[in-house]
Amino acid sequence: MSARNEILSLLNNYCYCVDTGDLDGFIKLYENAEWSVEGSPISRGGKEIYDNVISNIIIYDDGTPKTKHMTANVELTIDEAKGTANCQRYITVMQQTKSFPLQAIFSGHYFDEFVNENGQWRYATTVIRHPLVGDMSEHMKATEGLSS
Repeated sequence: MSARNEILSLLNNYCYCVDTGDLDGFIKLYENAEWSVEGSPISRGGKEIYDNVISNIIIYDDGTPKTKHMTANVELTIDEAKGTANCQRYITVMQQTKSFPLQAIFSGHYFDEFVNENGQWRYATTVIRHPLVGDMSEHMKATEGLSS
């Protein structure tokens, strides 16, 4: 698989893991990486990301958070010789529950860095900037640091 396809797969897995309720899979994506939303503390590694972010996601009876993360406007620059890549993308999160009509609850401009270690690409950092935050009451137990 090409470097571009491997990295696109990581971007897709970010969305799939959250939307299917595979929170352990999400944590594995960031086991040796950093994740943050502009204006909030940086979470480093799987345990911090779980404690500070993932543990606050509301999971419903079907095992999912009833969301769909949609990625758009992917701009990817890869330096295979250095084993690094940078990406910027938009993510919009839609949600619908029995008591919550379908709507966009979050939109952000994501800035990702990737590294290639031992022939495999992985996340190094994700920073979410300029978030537009809607009603996250059905998605997160705590939403501090996620306001616009």
